[in-house]
Amino acid sequence: MFDHDAAYKRMFSIPRAVEDLLREFIDEEWIEKLDLSTLEQINGSFVTERWRRQMTDVVWKVRLADQELYICLLVEFQSRIDPTMALRVASYVLQLYLDLSKDPKRLPLTPSGKLPPVLPIVMYNGAPRWSAPLELDELIEAGPGKLPDFRPHMRYMLLDQGAFQEQDLHGLENVVADMFRLENADTPEAGLNVIRGLKRYLAAPAHEALRQALKDWITKLLIPSKFPQLDWPTSQLDEISDLQGVEAMMTNKMDLWAEEFIRKGEAQGEARGEAKGEVKGEANMLRRQLKLKFKFVTLPDWVEERLSGAALDQLQSWGDRILLANDINEVFTPH
Repeated sequence: MFDHDAAYKRMFSIPRAVEDLLREFIDEEWIEKLDLSTLEQINGSFVTERWRRQMTDVVWKVRLADQELYICLLVEFQSRIDPTMALRVASYVLQLYLDLSKDPKRLPLTPSGKLPPVLPIVMYNGAPRWSAPLELDELIEAGPGKLPDFRPHMRYMLLDQGAFQEQDLHGLENVVADMFRLENADTPEAGLNVIRGLKRYLAAPAHEALRQALKDWITKLLIPSKFPQLDWPTSQLDEISDLQGVEAMMTNKMDLWAEEFIRKGEAQGEARGEAKGEVKGEANMLRRQLKLKFKFVTLPDWVEERLSGAALDQLQSWGDRILLANDINEVFTPH
């Protein structure tokens, strides 16, 4: 089944996406010390079946100066914020350490003989902004005396897609930034502009796998959920082979959609024009009747104001009162 978790796991199983994430979204000085050429995805088999159903397990290791750094990407695609995420992340990271320690010979200890650092990142794209605690000890009652000192401490980094505005992403030619832009796009035109940028800077043959992963995510998940007005049959989406095909078909669909919008607007305009003409005709007829009945050469200004601002049913009601009215005031203010 192709879902958001599977789509993101596929995209973040490609080094370029991870590199873009680390370069632009981790605001730490040590990022400059990473040797991104050493990025290596490792097996996430340590994740229990229970957690596997709830999170995407993408784990990478990379050289950080003279040691290894493990990066855990946890992707949350749900509308409900999980208040226990800090506990889930802690369990996930501890499972990673336990898995690494199963074979002491391959356990990548740091030069000081300690376990390697781990950076857990939670990516979230739900509608409400994330409000769950980022720190594990916030989920645990402090208790009296020294009990608070014995609470476990572990924190995760949160990337809340909906919290990023365009000014936060301005100028970034970055896969992750463009994924956020697509998730936050409110019109097909905005989405199309992002796709054109992706197509341009991922044109090199080396990016083929990432282009295909993005194409599948855009056609199978993003467009059907975000832009249903394009009314794209699944069979046509399945026929698209690359980002260029996405751009071409979106452009065509948007042109057709715009033409339909214009046609509907013209039809509505014609209907409004006909109604407006009927109101104008009724008002002119009422003017003639008032002048003949009450012997006016020119109607008083206050009468003209009432006639020019009246709706059709009001004009018709005034017309019904003319025959029985003794003066013009009774037409507009009957006793």
